[in-house]
Amino acid sequence: MLLLLNGRRLLLKLAGLFLLALLLPVMAQAADVHDWLERMSRAQKEQNYRGVLIYGNHQRWETLQLAHAVRQGVEYERLLHLTGAPREVIRQGHDVTCIHPGEHMMRFNVQANPLKRDFAYQHAAPDAYYGFTLGQQSRVAGRLAQRIDVTPKDGYRYGYQLWLDRDSGLLLRSDLVDARQQVLERFQFAAIEIGVALADSDFLPQSQGHRLAAHMASHESTDVLEQQRWQIGWLPRGFMVAASQVRAQNGNALNHPAADSGQGTLATLMYTDGLAAITVFVDDASGELPMPLMKQQWGATAAVVSYLNTDERQYRISVVGEVPLLTLEKIATSVMPQ
Repeated sequence: MLLLLNGRRLLLKLAGLFLLALLLPVMAQAADVHDWLERMSRAQKEQNYRGVLIYGNHQRWETLQLAHAVRQGVEYERLLHLTGAPREVIRQGHDVTCIHPGEHMMRFNVQANPLKRDFAYQHAAPDAYYGFTLGQQSRVAGRLAQRIDVTPKDGYRYGYQLWLDRDSGLLLRSDLVDARQQVLERFQFAAIEIGVALADSDFLPQSQGHRLAAHMASHESTDVLEQQRWQIGWLPRGFMVAASQVRAQNGNALNHPAADSGQGTLATLMYTDGLAAITVFVDDASGELPMPLMKQQWGATAAVVSYLNTDERQYRISVVGEVPLLTLEKIATSVMPQ
């Protein structure tokens, strides 16, 4: 009996060692991926760099000039469109200014740098909703880069293919891909300088036009919902409020003397799971003709517009994001007043 027990223990130990031998490469790779993503997050916030990047899809491509620096702990960014209408986005800390031709107002993402995604787990552990694996090395903008594949674990988000600079960890290229691995949108540096000294003039506007400053403030989810008097009944798991803007029915900020109160409060909410971003707009559509659900997709970006009628008003619910249309439709139809 003793020999039998010892034999079983030996078999179990050998089986455990064999299983550990199989898992060690996977565990090592997982640790490597996390190290790479942490390096990327630090590089995007701490490195000085300047370059030219292209972005778009099979329908349209654009070229931009990007500069980034950190001075006394404050991030500075300037994004200049080199194709199409002259547009600039300048960021100093949390203050973002958009300069564009004409006098019309425009909505925009408060994050200036299009390559900045929070792949370093700042929100709700994205590794619970995405798988991360190391790929092959290749060259981007003349620099050796490590590829990382990001695969969603459900059908409510897209995947990513990332190329990180071997020396600095900076993100040099990002492909957003669908379930068939088709590239919906690509951001890629064509030329880049890393670790360069940048002057004050690198962050001054170079074009004339209408200026629009962003004032999106971060909030806890429950605070936002109580303040804006709207609720979203469904979101994919892991999405949390990243920023919000609450305004009165007449368009003024809530602390403005002419602001409405009560049911006139409207809202803009931005959600993220750490990688993908979704923005929900609630606007007064009273007096407009009732419209059916509308949906449209431009490369990686999709939008859904629906209408909600209450006893007093009609509201237009617009949901925009880099996620499948199905996701936006489910969100749009779940928005209700509290």
